Amino acid sequence: MTIQCGNGGICSEHVECEEGGAAGFWHDVFLNGNDVGDVCVPENEVDQVNIAQLILREFRRIAWPDSELVVQPPGGKTLVNFETNFYTPDHAAITQDVVLAGRRVAIRAVPTSYTFHFGDGTSTTTDSPGAPHPDLDVTHAYQRTGKVTLGLDTTYAGEYRIGDGDWVAITETLTVAGDGQPLEIVEALPQLVIR
Repeated sequence: MTIQCGNGGICSEHVECEEGGAAGFWHDVFLNGNDVGDVCVPENEVDQVNIAQLILREFRRIAWPDSELVVQPPGGKTLVNFETNFYTPDHAAITQDVVLAGRRVAIRAVPTSYTFHFGDGTSTTTDSPGAPHPDLDVTHAYQRTGKVTLGLDTTYAGEYRIGDGDWVAITETLTVAGDGQPLEIVEALPQLVIR
């Protein structure tokens, strides 16, 4: 069996162990996709582990944050047939430091696209996080009154750096769904004011 991660092989549990007097790390061993046990891999043999696959596994495992959804006008209400504004202030890259196979690794998640769910069966996907008023970028006009539940999904691209090395792209992206947020669409009624 070849020691590799992904389509079988070996994946680090990040727990120290000792094998034949040599320090190492416990690894899960997979054969044809099935976990067949654990093995203590000495540090001097760690290079046999496919570090890129360990990093991909960690990128998937980390709980990356969802993005805050801001609606304008504020207060949980908007008007029918009115351009309601949506945006998120969360558009910076996020870096997490981990230790994989005895090496210090920085994994960075970079927001690359946002899917705004307007709650009326429509949505839009854009690489823009939107913008606060007056710089309207992501807007939606509701056609009827009622209550909807909004959502915002953030798709992250990943990068990693081993030690002080160069940043390397991770081949997969991750999408994090945000919590639902209520919004009520109301109609503005004219009122006669006597002075």
